[in-house]
Amino acid sequence: MPIAPEPIPVSARRTRMWVWIGGVLLGLGAALVLLVILWDWNWLRPMLEVRASAGIGRQVTMERLEVRPGRRTVITAHGMHVANPSGFEGADFAIFPSLSVTFDLETWLRTGRVLLPLVEADRPIFNVLETGTGKNNWVLPLPALAGGAANVPPPIEVGDVVINGGVSHVLAAPTKADMTLSISTGQQADRRTLAIDGKGTYANQPITIHAAGGGLLTLQDANTPYPVDFTLANGETHIRMTGSIQNPLALTGADLRLVLAGPDMALLFPLTGIPLPKTPPYQVAGKLDFADGRIKFSNITGHVGSTDLNGALEVDPRGTRMMLTGTLFSHLVDLEDLAGFIGSEPGRVTTPGLTPGQIHDITLAKANPRLLPTTPVSITKIRAADAHIVYRSDKVLGKNMPFDSLAATVTVKDGTIRLSPLRLGLGAGALNGTINLQPVGEELDADVDLKMEKVDVGKLLSAAGLGGGLGPIDGSIKLKGRGASVSSIAGHSNGFVRLFMPLGGEVNALLVDLSGIELGRAFFALIGIPDKEGILCMSADFVLTQGVLATRTLAVNTTGHIITGGGQIDLNRERLALRLRTQAKHFSVGTIAAPILISGTFKDLSFAPDAELALRGGAAVGLGFLFPPAAVLPLIQFGVGDDSPCGEPRKPG
Repeated sequence: MPIAPEPIPVSARRTRMWVWIGGVLLGLGAALVLLVILWDWNWLRPMLEVRASAGIGRQVTMERLEVRPGRRTVITAHGMHVANPSGFEGADFAIFPSLSVTFDLETWLRTGRVLLPLVEADRPIFNVLETGTGKNNWVLPLPALAGGAANVPPPIEVGDVVINGGVSHVLAAPTKADMTLSISTGQQADRRTLAIDGKGTYANQPITIHAAGGGLLTLQDANTPYPVDFTLANGETHIRMTGSIQNPLALTGADLRLVLAGPDMALLFPLTGIPLPKTPPYQVAGKLDFADGRIKFSNITGHVGSTDLNGALEVDPRGTRMMLTGTLFSHLVDLEDLAGFIGSEPGRVTTPGLTPGQIHDITLAKANPRLLPTTPVSITKIRAADAHIVYRSDKVLGKNMPFDSLAATVTVKDGTIRLSPLRLGLGAGALNGTINLQPVGEELDADVDLKMEKVDVGKLLSAAGLGGGLGPIDGSIKLKGRGASVSSIAGHSNGFVRLFMPLGGEVNALLVDLSGIELGRAFFALIGIPDKEGILCMSADFVLTQGVLATRTLAVNTTGHIITGGGQIDLNRERLALRLRTQAKHFSVGTIAAPILISGTFKDLSFAPDAELALRGGAAVGLGFLFPPAAVLPLIQFGVGDDSPCGEPRKPG
């Protein structure tokens, strides 16, 4: 009779069951570990390529995918390429020999947060391209998410970004840029740093760049100022910017010092987009800040040529055209430094810091027989930006320039330039008015309206090298013309020039007697002619027709003489032919009865007796604009008004 087995205790059965379950779980775990270890993660590569390509709107490929699983999983893409958008040929936009992303799996499982403690790129290459039409390959057309905000993925938190030996090739046709930049991150004390160094060409000039700052992620930290140390040399133009920005992504809280230096401010146009005229060498410095989308350059100090420059500027780049506003002033302005505003060569050969090329250009300009600039304006450049600048100078320096001070408000809008008000101070008086320049095709329509009020005649005569004088001159200048340069505008203009002295004054007797060819200053005293003569009144009225100023009235009534004259000033040919005749109101021994002929070009005038008219028997013969003393008085009164003292002698003042 068989013996029945003893029953297994319940506790033993449970132990065996847990051993079996444990063995199964251990086996499954071992199998899972083996699966993970032996798994070929490249099986997922096609799916990741498709998702990445759809995410950035261009093809993304990888040669190999590597995953090191763990609490912090490291995913590495080897040989990753990001293609150019359609229409671009050549090398891919971005090439990553190795791009690693560390993913905090534990944090994601516990909280759902996407945390990437480290993103590291090894020797990445970027090929940045821009065509002549402005099309570029760096803008990524990210697709809109379907379903609205509900499908917005959680934000990605990045702990650190490391770039080892990155290189960027930049080729931009609009700015004629061809540069190579090296990009790398480093570690300084307990903070990450970023360094960018580059060289190549920009705007057909050699360029070098050095930029040092904090780590890339520091850009997102509004609580920590981001350090900035930036230098750039583009040809002879140098830019230095140092300091910090509190919130770089929002461009707020900047504490930066900006220094600009170079041989010519016009060379700043490719770098800033602000069209400036040619200038002599300059260096300006100030505080740079950003607010409300605007760039502010304040506390400006420096010089342009021999002119000091101070004030503040603000640039608003948000509109269709960049807007430049500001207030500038100089203690002393050298008008030669401003010659670039009218198309001439700015500066003097003695201006410090001039390049050999600038000295050569100034020398050629001085040797040019023409005075009015013939350089065409660039309508395209003028239309590149709008501006509203208020400028003043306490003192004016310029050869043959009688001005004491200068003040102007310059407004540029869609290529139209307006100087209003414009004031040139001359003694107690001034030349006030408005100048409008409106583009028409490749030319400018000019409208000039100037008033002369109580201008000191002595300053005018002294500046012209014609002696001295005393008394105020009033007048008006109106001109309308069209052309591509100052010369062509003046040469095709219409209008008038009127000057008069209704209140009396004094003029050096040498100037009065010049047109009478007196025989010498010592002889003047011998026969009783004073060093100064009182001006009872003066009138000069020129009509401007197609660039030619023709006299309608040119006469001066002094206490001892009557001066009359006439002729033409051709602004197109830059030639002048005027005749002046002085007739004494008293007997004068030694006076040659011949008019003075003032003729030649604007740069080469000559004063000589008009012998031909003298041989004809006097000024009145064959010359309709020379009159005897009594006959000229109505003409002067016509020019200055019925209340003038021209009809009767009176002492000046």
